[in-house]
Amino acid sequence: MGEGLWTAFIVALIGGVVDLDSTATWQFMVSQPIVAAPLTGLFLGLAVNQTAAGLKLGLVVGAILQLVWIEQLPLGMNVPPDAALASVLSVALGFLAGHRYDSYVEREVCSTVALLLSVALGLLGRSLDMFVRRVNTSINHWVERQLEDGKAWAPAFGHTLGGVATFTKAFLFCFFVTWLGVEPLRYFTKSLNFAQNTGFIVIQGLLPAVGFAVLASMCVLSQREFRAFLAGLALFTVLPASIWLALPLALAAGWYFTRTADGAA
Repeated sequence: MGEGLWTAFIVALIGGVVDLDSTATWQFMVSQPIVAAPLTGLFLGLAVNQTAAGLKLGLVVGAILQLVWIEQLPLGMNVPPDAALASVLSVALGFLAGHRYDSYVEREVCSTVALLLSVALGLLGRSLDMFVRRVNTSINHWVERQLEDGKAWAPAFGHTLGGVATFTKAFLFCFFVTWLGVEPLRYFTKSLNFAQNTGFIVIQGLLPAVGFAVLASMCVLSQREFRAFLAGLALFTVLPASIWLALPLALAAGWYFTRTADGAA
């Protein structure tokens, strides 16, 4: 089996397992981007003998996508973008397309483009998830009819079918996207000139800010907390990079704001 098929198979297995964790089975939270992306990077890195590079990319992608989709939860009838599969595929495409390049810039461009593609992949994954939910609804109706006929084994069989449908959807989706998507992404990166590469590097630096903006929109800070935030920001950006100076000042600031908070309470 060639490297392309072998790595696509690894990604498909990871995608199937983490998608089961999203809603269908155990829900150990490995489907969260901050877990799914590093796992993907780790296994792919082991497969091509670049473990550190794969894990590093997975941690970066996972942190960004976790922040971007932190508000998207599968509650009730809400079907959010498939953050689990998007995380797996973003790491897979970016790492597999870029790991053969010697140039740092080209590797980073591959991972940035793959990260941008993760939004579209998450939306496509949501469409597939909605299809699987309709399949599961049909399975549920079938189980109800079997129970009416006194077949007690039907619920267990129905649950198994639902899990198989979820795993198969994720496995095939990840396999074909990885198998067919790595070479086009590599070709796209080769076609870019220096200015275009620079633009993608700038975009890469801005992506964490997008994630923090989403996180900030969920937080409502009091006036005291906002002052503490600004003070901490000043301590670690304006002051010289000396642990002996910054640490005592940080401790003093923490003591001050804790004392004022106790006084206000």
